[in-house]
Amino acid sequence: MTNAIVFARLELAAFRVNAWPMILMSALVAMMTWVSSRQEPIGLAAVLPLLPVFFVTYPFLTDERGHHDLLYATLPIRRQTVVLGRHLFFLAIQLASGVLALALLAATAAATGRPLEPRLATLATMASLTAGSVLLAIQLPLLFWLGFAKSRWIALLPMLVFLTPVALMQLPGGRVRFDTFDPTALPPSLLLAAGGVLLSVSVVAWVISALVSVRVYAGRRF
Repeated sequence: MTNAIVFARLELAAFRVNAWPMILMSALVAMMTWVSSRQEPIGLAAVLPLLPVFFVTYPFLTDERGHHDLLYATLPIRRQTVVLGRHLFFLAIQLASGVLALALLAATAAATGRPLEPRLATLATMASLTAGSVLLAIQLPLLFWLGFAKSRWIALLPMLVFLTPVALMQLPGGRVRFDTFDPTALPPSLLLAAGGVLLSVSVVAWVISALVSVRVYAGRRF
């Protein structure tokens, strides 16, 4: 696991080199979501934790351009280390996006004067993190199995998932008003159970993704 953490740190260092285009794209997507949701702060919680799924192909593209897979094969680096390290990298990025979402939620609510229920904000952020975990659990094994060139189409999956609800919200009567929803009317046990289910799904998704990725990457030939 120590080697996987070191590899994840190397992934993060490589990510920082070309981070600005991704940051600008993330800001653009967040702004589009905020406007589409009638400037509801909760809209940020629905999209920010999902942003890492848009960049999942980046390290695999870098591997292909630099022939890193062949380099990993010649160095004393286990393929399992590569898989686990990359999973840790994306897990860290996703958790950071969740924290950023909550911070921006609070700042936006304070700046606009719109009410923000902490339990609703937390639950919405957890739901988005869970959706992102499931999408990454689909994308990562495919990318480890096929490589970037044969699975670049997987980048269309999060775009489809994201743009569909945004498009539906533009239809007459399609906008959702969260300020009319009162989470305090729900039993605390129900909110706690929902949070537990979301957390469990996220953990299972990451574990399955790592196990499948280790297996398919071990059998891949370069």
